[in-house]
Amino acid sequence: MTKIAARMTRSRSSSEHGYARSAQLNPTAISGDDDQGALHFFHVPKTGGSTLIKHLEQRYGKNGIVNPSKNKSPVCDIFLQKKFIVPSSLGARHIVGHFASFSLMGGRESNYYKVCFWRHPAKWYLSFYNYRHHRNSHRIKRKFSFADFYRSMLRNPMTEALLLYCADVRGWSYFFMSDKRKFDLACATIERFDRFEDIAKVDDFLEFIGHENGHKPKDYNRALKSENVLQHIDEATIAKIECQNPVDLLLHKIALGEETQAVRKEAASVLSRAFDPGDIVRALLVPYYRFKTWVVPFV
Repeated sequence: MTKIAARMTRSRSSSEHGYARSAQLNPTAISGDDDQGALHFFHVPKTGGSTLIKHLEQRYGKNGIVNPSKNKSPVCDIFLQKKFIVPSSLGARHIVGHFASFSLMGGRESNYYKVCFWRHPAKWYLSFYNYRHHRNSHRIKRKFSFADFYRSMLRNPMTEALLLYCADVRGWSYFFMSDKRKFDLACATIERFDRFEDIAKVDDFLEFIGHENGHKPKDYNRALKSENVLQHIDEATIAKIECQNPVDLLLHKIALGEETQAVRKEAASVLSRAFDPGDIVRALLVPYYRFKTWVVPFV
């Protein structure tokens, strides 16, 4: 059973998310007490990772994990490979977060259990849209449209996060890549994550990150359905998102357990091998839509 970075779900049979790649897991070895079996968790935003990180903090204490901060230099994302502030020491601690670069393992990848979560791009956009309203509900004066919010980001945002902050690809290089090149690099990156050999290993992982009674951690940083300003998006919008974010979509198929070679074959037939000039237009329009969705609603 080949799967890439997965997201925790309320039901193991859920079709929305697949479980991440993972090699044979021995939960008792992931103790954080020594350099064997430490956890490396790359957190793609809005995939449920805050729940896992919060639980790890509660279980091991903040001194037991490393959650690197972002280098906030204005040129960081564009020109630098490493976009995080190097922690003073790593020791045997778990490495987690949005900027948990593979380079932080320092050639000791075999000592880490490596995982990341993924989800369908339409579900990702919808979740992020509702989260933005929920998080700022006490300050927001007017709601912004889903269409404007969608245009406030570039295509394939999960792949962008993975390659820029986990694989240390320079921003300018990523931007001018074809979709096929992005997919190939993303596949090479996810191959470095571990693999669940069978579904029982998923249970082992959930038991490890769960409470002492084996239950999964309480949801953290997640809005209730009743608090969502948009409950669902129509089929036409979903199809549009899938069409415009093909790399994120194909990686989601791998996350759900489809054979990697079959997905690679599909990618070879549907992804462009040339840079899309339309991405320049999208990038030029991003500041306008950011202003409409990140500034105007608060004034």
